[in-house]
Amino acid sequence: MYTITEFTVRWKRLHHPSTNVDGDVAFFYQLYGRLYRLVGQEARCFDSHRILPFLLYIENTIAVGLDGVYEYRYRSVGDVDSRWCESLDMSAEATSQVNRLVSEVVADAKYSALRQWMVESVLSGDFTRLSEMLTWFVRKDGILRQVFPDLRYRKVMFMRLTGNRQSSNKMLWADLAFNWRDKRGFSLAETIAKEFRYKISFVEEKEKTLLIGAAETLDAIRSERMDTYTVTEIKDKSTFTLRHRDGREFHAVIFPVPIPENLHNRHLAAQLVTYNNRTYISGSFVWLNEETLPIWNGETIWNDIWKKEQDAAKLTYFTTAFGKRMCLYDDLYTVPEDPEEACYADMGIYFDEPNIFDFLGGRPNGEVIYIGG
Repeated sequence: MYTITEFTVRWKRLHHPSTNVDGDVAFFYQLYGRLYRLVGQEARCFDSHRILPFLLYIENTIAVGLDGVYEYRYRSVGDVDSRWCESLDMSAEATSQVNRLVSEVVADAKYSALRQWMVESVLSGDFTRLSEMLTWFVRKDGILRQVFPDLRYRKVMFMRLTGNRQSSNKMLWADLAFNWRDKRGFSLAETIAKEFRYKISFVEEKEKTLLIGAAETLDAIRSERMDTYTVTEIKDKSTFTLRHRDGREFHAVIFPVPIPENLHNRHLAAQLVTYNNRTYISGSFVWLNEETLPIWNGETIWNDIWKKEQDAAKLTYFTTAFGKRMCLYDDLYTVPEDPEEACYADMGIYFDEPNIFDFLGGRPNGEVIYIGG
């Protein structure tokens, strides 16, 4: 078992470098000790290295509940608590103890360094800080990564465009952070905004104001997927007017680095994000020559990628916790047609498998009852 000093070092490494974890590291060290003792006593396949990743899931639940949204929305994710206990070969009683412990600490937590970092990043007015926060979740959140499509087709496209792995990775992360939408049509920013609003009821007045402001800022973000543009006006070395190939113009677009040369009528491929009423280049960008421009048709390329991602999902299957074999496509891309079933599915309740209403005497009569967060 780690000492508090060893734990603190490792805990900091698991977060973005700009996150100050000092405010609740002692809280999570105490929880780490309780889990270590419980798992050490009850797990048939004890592995202490699995405790820290599970702590990150609990921290996420306390901070914003982002993982919980996807845990309920996607059956391929399943019950994270139970799956974690199952991976350690723990008994049903021990699993119940873990569930009770998690519920207890989530209810008792009064502060979250992770949530503070997220809110500060959104309200900073600094697009780089906002982008780094969202892309950190894209790169590091294991639950979120489970519900992304097969990314190999996007990776190939970005790599062909840049010819550089570092630049292509930046493009991929920016794409997922701002342009990817879940099966309900929500971006990562919109989902975080929704969870911030839910947390308002459980925090003090000062933090309520910050959460409301952050949620409104996130909801106002607008993004454009990777496509081609022409420079039509140069305001200064890092601010240009860009014309999309469909004729739309984006004024005062801010580039991540100063561009000293005369670029009037030059073409580029880029992703754009509008944040706090200013438009930015998101991730890396690539200058294109006259020969490449007509070849790179964004609509055709993206439609082809989305089709390949969906076709790949149609060839993949998984088994739910209750033993039902499902096609990944149905999980990642479809929502029940019945509005009532769709609402319950978003809470992790599916009527084609055992659910809470089986224990309550049957399915409710047309009335959706909200359960949980």
